[in-house]
Amino acid sequence: MSGSLKLAALVSVIGIVACSPSSHEKTGELIIDSAKVEKVVQEMTKDTVKEEPLMACANDSLNSLADLMAGIADSNSVYREIQSSSDFKAFSQNFDKRWMNFDSTRLTNLRTFRDNELSHVVKTPATLFYPFSGPDILYAQTFFPEADRYVMIGLEPVGSLPRFKAENKDSMDIYYSKVNTSLNAILKFSFFRTQSMKNDLKNTEVDGTLHLLILFLKRTGNEFCSAKPVTVDSTGAVVYEESFASLKKKKTNTRGLELKFTDVNKKPKTLYYFSLNAADGGLKSNQNFVNYLKNMGTVNTYLKGASYLMHKSYFSIIRNVILEQSEQVIQDDSGISFHYFADSGHTWDYTLYGQYTRPIPMFKEFYQKDLDSLYKQQGAKEIGFGIGYNFKDKNSNLLIATKKH
Repeated sequence: MSGSLKLAALVSVIGIVACSPSSHEKTGELIIDSAKVEKVVQEMTKDTVKEEPLMACANDSLNSLADLMAGIADSNSVYREIQSSSDFKAFSQNFDKRWMNFDSTRLTNLRTFRDNELSHVVKTPATLFYPFSGPDILYAQTFFPEADRYVMIGLEPVGSLPRFKAENKDSMDIYYSKVNTSLNAILKFSFFRTQSMKNDLKNTEVDGTLHLLILFLKRTGNEFCSAKPVTVDSTGAVVYEESFASLKKKKTNTRGLELKFTDVNKKPKTLYYFSLNAADGGLKSNQNFVNYLKNMGTVNTYLKGASYLMHKSYFSIIRNVILEQSEQVIQDDSGISFHYFADSGHTWDYTLYGQYTRPIPMFKEFYQKDLDSLYKQQGAKEIGFGIGYNFKDKNSNLLIATKKH
């Protein structure tokens, strides 16, 4: 289905139209034929560039929807009727200000640190592995913009593309209110709170990470090619599902999402997010995904706000995958406990930033005496901004472990 045909289809389906209540679902100001919407949205999730290079990809329908989800006004959008609503205008104007402030302070600091430090120390990874990430593509792509593929995993559900249908005129306001709530922690503290995410991403309006992944990627200038629901087979290969709705119902240990997009430099990228249990108990019963991890090959791994899970004995499988397959591990102290690097059978060089202090009270039992000693003996460069659980500037830390060959 061509981009122009998709636009025409959406215009015919989504808008203010006169329909019979008996055959259509009335949703506030919008009257939407649900069956047609489902068909069109499924078309939107297909890759529109089977015969063209990915760099040339374009998916006007998906990008119009992404603009709406991110509160970006677009006069050419098929959703211009919705964009004229007071709810959209209020969210767009308020979030524009919130985002500009975030970009001019936090993101500017991240980019400066990346250009002055990370770009000189971190080798360009073809694949960036970011376990325990939640929806945080924002920090991953800002720090590592040259990666071709991002592989992210978390407990948070995948979700589905929104329909923006509701029973009253407040439908958009409810959606944007849920989006704002789910963004509070990362915009304020630099990490998602796992407990909050369990509630924030499990509601009717914002039902998974897909919503925030799309918002972050759109707000940072990316253009979408396709959004597809996926799982993995027994060989660890990605398998495409019919729809996000069918993925929710599927009996599987691994539900996933594939986003193909191009960045601000028109470079093609692929993001995979998988919703699963990464503890040993979960992975021992999920050989499909263990095979997928092995198939990733050599990666760089990024760990931030990882709840000190890989300090524990029952996260050994995912920890060993990282130590074996990573050329570099970039992490705060909540990632892999420092002593595991020495015990990995590999030799590592360490570059240190910030200051190592005792973990916050919630994680006080994960203080690392050996990491504290390394900071004192080797010294560290300033980090210049807050990140991780100790997000105050003077308390933040970052370690880059580089495998020696």
